[in-house]
Amino acid sequence: MANQNNRGGGFLLWGINFVSSKIRNRKIRKYNTQARGLKQHANVTADFLFPPQSYQENIIISGGGSGDRLRFCEQILRNAQAQSQAVIVLTAGNVDLENLIAGGGLGIAASRQRKIFDAFTFLEMQDICQVILETNRQKYDIKHSGRYVLQVVFDVLQAQNLKPYFANFADFTYHKIPARINDCLARGLISQSKANDLNSYLAMGQSELSKIDAFFYNARAQMLHIAEVNPNNSGGFSALSAIWNNQIFLIDINSPSNTMLLELIVNTLLVAKNKGMNFSLMIDDIAISSSDSLKRLLSQRANHNNIIISQDVFTMLNGEERTFASAVGLADRTILLSHSSHISCEMWSKYIGNYDKIDLSRSAGGGWFQSSRWGYMSNQTQTETMKREQKIKPEEINRLPQGQIFAYDRQSGNLIQANVL
Repeated sequence: MANQNNRGGGFLLWGINFVSSKIRNRKIRKYNTQARGLKQHANVTADFLFPPQSYQENIIISGGGSGDRLRFCEQILRNAQAQSQAVIVLTAGNVDLENLIAGGGLGIAASRQRKIFDAFTFLEMQDICQVILETNRQKYDIKHSGRYVLQVVFDVLQAQNLKPYFANFADFTYHKIPARINDCLARGLISQSKANDLNSYLAMGQSELSKIDAFFYNARAQMLHIAEVNPNNSGGFSALSAIWNNQIFLIDINSPSNTMLLELIVNTLLVAKNKGMNFSLMIDDIAISSSDSLKRLLSQRANHNNIIISQDVFTMLNGEERTFASAVGLADRTILLSHSSHISCEMWSKYIGNYDKIDLSRSAGGGWFQSSRWGYMSNQTQTETMKREQKIKPEEINRLPQGQIFAYDRQSGNLIQANVL
């Protein structure tokens, strides 16, 4: 009878321990889930991921297929259009994005099919000088005295009733500037005093003349595919004119190797930013490692926001960890799709961060024993340790199915995984 009581008491104790363990483990799982902060959504839509005001945010979209990224671009651009927000879109031959913007009524595009670009439209003389001096400085190194040459060209164009468009600067015969000045004087377009001033300016900038000539020759070669055919009619569109008119403006730079064209555009955007003009910059899969101006703009937030879109943002940034950290550190909203590069997956996993997880390990033992009677004793122990673990592991990013995303909101800390309808 006593042995039956002992056996019954043993079962009761085992039952109590079993239930307590289940309750404890359920609490641990709940804690781990909350600490990780990843919420699962069955299905979401693009407008859920990018609410109406998201066009003002710094956004990164990385990974997946071009169709998925295009759908997200469309939502962001429609949000911007609804609020009359200027967006400058830089791409290299993305015809689908061009057709979405120009063919879908969202904005305008400068491309091989739509040659409407002129880098200087809407720029004042000091802006033109700044853009030229800051573009590809290491290669051309045009000194400040070059401003005098540019001022001469500007004044001669004005005297001849020509607008200071890029095409007119590029067409100017720089080795014949004295003759152009004399022609203006002979035709009564300028006074003798003005001619003397222009010749004096030319003398002060003479050492930079050949560099300025080479600058325009090479820059024009990189933008022929999008340049305004007849600039004297309208002058075309520049990044600055699009911002002034609150337009969405896509510029196809054709190739990331067109660094002069890229820097001309970016330095124009820096002019706009310094003037206090608000705009969004959308970069569609363009390697930026060769442009110091673009790196500088991406590291700033005043008067603008950056929207970076790529099949692999880390690769797009040439695998430069410092540039990557700077770009993602400013991101308000990040959308991750599947990535094929394990290194990129590791970088994104590191960016999303870690959490403190309670890790459980169990050991079990037991066996038959004999005292006054034979019996069986079970011995189970559970060890709990706190460890740091990634909120999203690299392999989880790598294995995302098509159409599924991780979305991270840096401001709120919200992290979700969902299928996008």
